[in-house]
Amino acid sequence: NPAGLSDFRGTEFTFGATWYKPSAVLEHDGSVTGLVGGGPFKQSNRNEGYIVPQIAVTQDLRGLGIPGTLGAGLTVTNGIGVEFRKEPNSLGSSAELIVVGANFGLSFDLTEKLTVGAAATTTYSMLDLGLTSTSAQTHDIAFKGSLGLTYKLPHATQIGMFYHSELRQDFDDIIQTSPSGAGSDGVTTNLIIEQPRTLGIGISNEMLMDGNLYLAADVMYKNWANAEFWKDVYVDQWIFSMGGQYTMGPWEFRAGYGYADDPTRENIDGLSQLANACAGLPASCTAIPTNGPGELGINVAEYLQAAQTQVIYRHRVSAGVGYKGFLAPFLDLDMHAAYQLEEDRDYGSGGLGGLINKNNTNSEVSAWYTGFALTWHFE
Repeated sequence: NPAGLSDFRGTEFTFGATWYKPSAVLEHDGSVTGLVGGGPFKQSNRNEGYIVPQIAVTQDLRGLGIPGTLGAGLTVTNGIGVEFRKEPNSLGSSAELIVVGANFGLSFDLTEKLTVGAAATTTYSMLDLGLTSTSAQTHDIAFKGSLGLTYKLPHATQIGMFYHSELRQDFDDIIQTSPSGAGSDGVTTNLIIEQPRTLGIGISNEMLMDGNLYLAADVMYKNWANAEFWKDVYVDQWIFSMGGQYTMGPWEFRAGYGYADDPTRENIDGLSQLANACAGLPASCTAIPTNGPGELGINVAEYLQAAQTQVIYRHRVSAGVGYKGFLAPFLDLDMHAAYQLEEDRDYGSGGLGGLINKNNTNSEVSAWYTGFALTWHFE
C-alpha cells in the first residue's frame, strides 16, 4: 500500500536480502513425455533457490512543508522456477520467470487521519519457458501502477486499502512451433503474460499491552482469471494473512500466519496462446499440441500445468526478530524465517493409451525462506 509511506519520517535507507528455496517433486506416468521419446519419471526440483534483494529509501517531505513521503526501491516483485532436466524422461522440463521491479511512490496526508498514495513500478522480466529444446530465454520491460489509502480510527487502529494494476509482459519469439530448414519455416511465437490485478484491505492495532503489542491482518484478491496466460491454468485467488509484533526494550519479536487458496484451474482447455510446442531438434522437431480441441492437446497442457505452474501451497508460518540500535543508535537489524507447508495435487484426467480417468501427473511442493535487513535512520 503506497499510502503506508507516510509512516516513515526523516530519511531511512534499508538494505536486505532473502534466500528463497522452493521444493517440488514431480511424478508423471509417461503418457505425455512418451509421445516424443520420454517416459514415466519421478524427480525433485533441482533449483538451488533465489536471492531476493530488498533495497529502499524513503524521504519525509514535511520539512519542506509538504505533508507526505517519497519512496523508491528495488526488489524481485514475483517469480516462479522449476528444473527437472536431470531426469531424461522429463525431456528437459524446466521453467523460470523472474520479474525485477524498480518502484517509485508518494504518499500525501489529506487530513490528520486520511492518507492517499500512488506508486509506479518499472519491471525487467526474464522468462525461460523450458517446454522444449526449441525454446529460449526472453526478456521484457513493462509497467504497472498502484493506488492506496489509509485511515486512522480511534483506539490506535488503522485501516488501509490498495489496488495494483495488471502487469502486461510480451515475450517475443519465445518458442518454436514448427520445424526449421528443409523447406519448413521454423515458426516462432510470442507469449503474453499478465501479472494479475490485485485488491487488498487490511487493519492494524497497536494499543494493547501499553502499546507494546502490534497486531495486523489483511486479505488480498488476485484476479488470475482475467490475466493473459495465467487464466488458462489459474482461477481467482484469496490470500489471508495475520501477524503480531511484541516490543520489549530494543527487541521486537514477530510471528505470522498466512493462508492462500489453491488457484489451480480444474478441467483446463489448454494453453490458448500456444497451438503447438515443437519438441526435438530445431530442424526435425515434432509439433505437440498444447491446447484443445482434442484430448491430446489438453493432456499436454495439464502436464505443463503440473510441471511448471504448481503454486499449490496453502499454509505459511513465519517468525522474526528485530533489534533497534544494532552497532549504532541509528541502525536497526531485522531477521526473519518462514515455511510454506507441503501440499500435493494430481493433474490430468488421463485418456492416453487407454489410461481412462487416471491422473497423469502428481506434484508435491513446499518452500522455505530466510533473510535479514539493515535499516539506517537519519533525522
